[in-house]
Amino acid sequence: MNCVIERNSVKALGKAIHALSRIGNELWLDPMAKGLALRSVNAAHSAYGCFLFSPMFFKQYSLESGSKQGSKAIKCKLVMKSVLPLFRCLTSIERSVERCHISVSTATDRVIIQFFCRHGRKHCVWDNNPILLK
Repeated sequence: MNCVIERNSVKALGKAIHALSRIGNELWLDPMAKGLALRSVNAAHSAYGCFLFSPMFFKQYSLESGSKQGSKAIKCKLVMKSVLPLFRCLTSIERSVERCHISVSTATDRVIIQFFCRHGRKHCVWDNNPILLK
C-alpha cells in the first residue's frame, strides 16, 4: 500500500491518531479498496474506534506496493507509543510539512511514514517492523 497525503490532510490524520490513542495502545492500519481504516480497541475490548479515510482524502492512494500481493488484505498492528511522537505537534506539522508518504510493504514487512518539508528536506522518517497479518 502506498499513499500520499497533502499538507492540510496530514493534520486531520494526526487528529484521528490522537483520538484513537485515547482508546487503546495499538493502532491497526487496514488498507482496503474503499480507503484506509485506522482502528483501535482497548484492552478490555469494551471500546472501539475507527476512522475510514476514503481514497479521495489522499493525493495518491494505491493498494499495490510493488509486490504482487493478489487479493489478500493487509492489516498492520502498530504500537501506539511509537506512532504518536510523529504527530506530537500538529500545528508545527501543519506549518512545515508539505506532504506525507505512508507505505506498507509486504515484501520487507515494514511500514514507512515520511514527512517532506516545504523546502524539500525530509522532516522525519519513521520505519517500523509491524505485525503484518496476511
